[in-house]
Amino acid sequence: KESQQNDVEQILELGFGKCDLCLQAPVSSGITSPQQLAGKRIVTSFPNLARAYFDELEVEGSPITSIKFVSGSVEAACGLGLADAVIDLVETGTTMRAAGLEIVDKVLSSQALLIASKTSKHPEIVEIIRKRIVGYMTATNYMMIQYNVLRRLLPEAVKITPGKRSPTISSLDGDEDAVAVSALVLRKDSSGIMDQLEKVGATDILLFAINNSRM
Repeated sequence: KESQQNDVEQILELGFGKCDLCLQAPVSSGITSPQQLAGKRIVTSFPNLARAYFDELEVEGSPITSIKFVSGSVEAACGLGLADAVIDLVETGTTMRAAGLEIVDKVLSSQALLIASKTSKHPEIVEIIRKRIVGYMTATNYMMIQYNVLRRLLPEAVKITPGKRSPTISSLDGDEDAVAVSALVLRKDSSGIMDQLEKVGATDILLFAINNSRM
């Protein structure tokens, strides 16, 4: 309910569970715009969002769009003759296509979120939870790279590994002409970064997984 939505605040995007909430109609219907469905029968598991969406489409004096709630198998409603269209989540689109439906319009994009009560009696616990999740997400998405490089080559090497905030640069005992560099790099880019560092003259390049972190 709207009152319940207003009682919470978004703390963090979690980066998974991404999908789109879409208005879908049978392919055979020939419907190409959401305006064609204003005043029709809509089945969904998200009646409040559907109502708000069609409120923007309905014109004064036109029939009110019928929004019916079902808790599952929304995609079957059109085939059963219970709806002219549905509003449902689409991730890969496999279920939608199997039901003979196609996207008419995207209502909104969504993903998993960390939310908290605006009136929580324990905000410090909420913050601890947030920090732990952020730490885990960072550890999952990043790796630590370490390498040695001559000082004269350092500017080029740092361009490749700027780090999440900045790289850590340390002197090497017994070698005033070189430094040791540590930096966070995106896991998905790590192999290519190692190749680039080697190409500009870095040596002793090591890559480490991160179990957890606090930033």
